[in-house]
Amino acid sequence: MNKKVSRHPEILFMYDVYDVNLNKHVDNKYYLEEFLINEAHFQAFEYSLSKLKGHHIQCRPFARGHYELSINGKKYSTRVYQTAANDKELFFFDEEAIHNTRLREKNHELPIELQWLILPKDIDQTERETAIFDWINEVLNFIGQMKIKQ
Repeated sequence: MNKKVSRHPEILFMYDVYDVNLNKHVDNKYYLEEFLINEAHFQAFEYSLSKLKGHHIQCRPFARGHYELSINGKKYSTRVYQTAANDKELFFFDEEAIHNTRLREKNHELPIELQWLILPKDIDQTERETAIFDWINEVLNFIGQMKIKQ
């Protein structure tokens, strides 16, 4: 419901889509402007989402960013979101770093557990960096194994 029409605005939401398949992903194509709706409309929207394919995670609309990391002299970057509960961070491969191209092209062929990374928000910087480093290395190794099998 558009904010100009809503009689009882209670919930602000924005809708953004990250498609793991780079060929289908259009950055910010589905990102809508702010909508203010009431609780009943929001529950109906969530119910409708639950019927669609994919994973639907509530995140804080204004808490997103990037995380950059170098591995063996190559720069990788991720898009970072914070869950609505503000207790976890979600990391997705973005198109920002040139070395992400290979990862993004194969991302949809990876097992679901490698397509993104979820970390507790309260871990320290060293633990975060190590977890992201390990995740990217695991993805690179998996992609390398895919090439060998082909």
